Amino acid sequence: MDITVSESASRLFSSELAPLSALVLKRLEIEWRYHRRADLESEEQQLLHYAGEFGRLMAVVYKFGLFSALLRECEWFAGVFAARGSRRDAFALLLDSWIMAILSLLKEPECNELARPLQYVREHLDQPVENRASGMPAPRKADAALVEHIVRGDLEGARNILFRLPSDRFPRDRLAADVLLPAMAEIGRLWELDELEIFQEHLATETIRTLIAGLTANAPEPGEQGRTALVSCAPEDKHDLIPLALAAHLTFRGWSAKNLGGSLPAAQITRAVAILRPDALFLTFTMLSVLEGVLDVIARVRPEFPDCRIILGGRGASAARDLLESRGACVADDFDEGFRLASGGCLHA
Repeated sequence: MDITVSESASRLFSSELAPLSALVLKRLEIEWRYHRRADLESEEQQLLHYAGEFGRLMAVVYKFGLFSALLRECEWFAGVFAARGSRRDAFALLLDSWIMAILSLLKEPECNELARPLQYVREHLDQPVENRASGMPAPRKADAALVEHIVRGDLEGARNILFRLPSDRFPRDRLAADVLLPAMAEIGRLWELDELEIFQEHLATETIRTLIAGLTANAPEPGEQGRTALVSCAPEDKHDLIPLALAAHLTFRGWSAKNLGGSLPAAQITRAVAILRPDALFLTFTMLSVLEGVLDVIARVRPEFPDCRIILGGRGASAARDLLESRGACVADDFDEGFRLASGGCLHA
């Protein structure tokens, strides 16, 4: 996508994001309530949430010029809408609403600059995008029986499956990365497809937490010369199962891994680095919209603690790889690459 947006247009969008979002949400509500869009009614609150999230995504795309990632991110949003019972044109309605709001509320010529990327996406939405797995390792297939036990909250059944796996193929130190992580990804996929109830997703999440805790309870103690890793979600990111599994993986690799969980602000993550002095800081984030919080962490940690490697992972990190690496961080596609980068393979540290 060969599109650029001026700095003045980007600033204008960010400053007017609140009224723009309000107009978009109002238009969507009118479609639901007065145009009898039955395909939108069952997931009204979820769709309103994603409409607001899309605005925050666009603020990041405009500010940092991440237009190469925009169409792929839009395909993800469209897939979520479709999975939740809405027709393909539900996402087109969201795009039209944002285009209308930008052209209605903002001045020229900035409004035309800002609308152009969305108009491009609107025109190309039904065309195939580049294979998302290009350059990425193929995802491991989840154990269907394990996923079924986890969704039911059957802790004993899930443990039986884990510990009966052949140790030559699935050693204990690989269970988090090679077995539980694919199960987590499959549960997330089922959630996006609207095939799980809310209580099932919560139950599965807590079951996985307990399984991971059980794995690390028997992990070997790190040696005196062992390295320390600080693991956290990026600011505003709440997907804290990935840091939990990553901490378990690092623990089995001989590191002392300290997990901060999700949603900590950049200042608190930086304070943790200052007090705990880790050899590496791992941040995970799924949504590109939280990128500014990640950059804030990098800007705080990098000059004060230059010996602490910063390793980033997740869909959001992959989408902003070039920008993140230009700021002194490394992006990992999986746990093993993250471990390698933290152990000395990160050239940006």
